[in-house]
Amino acid sequence: MTERRSATAARSSRPGRRARRGFFDRPAARLARALLGSTFTTRWGRKVREVRIVETEAYVRGDPASHAFRGPTRRNRSMFARPGTLYVYRIHQVVCANLVARRGEAVLLRAGAAVGEESVVASGPGRLCRFLGVVLADDGQDVVRGERFTVRVPRHRTGAVRVGPRVGIRKAVGRPLRFALENEPAVSRPRLRAATSASSSRSRAVGPYSRTRRTNRRSSAGGRSAGRSGGR
Repeated sequence: MTERRSATAARSSRPGRRARRGFFDRPAARLARALLGSTFTTRWGRKVREVRIVETEAYVRGDPASHAFRGPTRRNRSMFARPGTLYVYRIHQVVCANLVARRGEAVLLRAGAAVGEESVVASGPGRLCRFLGVVLADDGQDVVRGERFTVRVPRHRTGAVRVGPRVGIRKAVGRPLRFALENEPAVSRPRLRAATSASSSRSRAVGPYSRTRRTNRRSSAGGRSAGRSGGR
């Protein structure tokens, strides 16, 4: 039953036009939702690999779990580049790929359903990048006008979106900024349990952190740095 639903979702989410700059130029939480069902394509030489994005995480303005929280550095400079820039970093020998939204905000690509290669597991940021061939040297690539990477937005997306807390981080752990398409086997674990309506999730997830919320999160995190899978 799950495979049948996934196949139906794939047909209804067939890619349309290539995403333009304006598609990425929005708050990260909204971009994270909008990317679901989009097709991410990598080209090198004659090889082409594609995934349909099924899971994302947003790292927003004023977010203590974000790499951009303390401002630009040599490592995170791509997060302050134009919307549609690829921000790639490595943590514990795992490469993670993010798409930049507005300045200092980005969306971590957590999982994708491999197009035409159903047996491939692209669940989790590291496996996703491994399948697509994304490497650290790809940091700063432009997916809007570049030739190596392309994002195409589906004409119509069907299926519910589940929303919940991000995983693999130590700060701001409770905010609902993780998004996944329902009934997709490629979504990483732990699976999201409850579906949240578009209106309620947007109102809870889009805005910057308040001072009160940030203080509470820092206290609960014990002042330790963000964990391994932040798309920040």
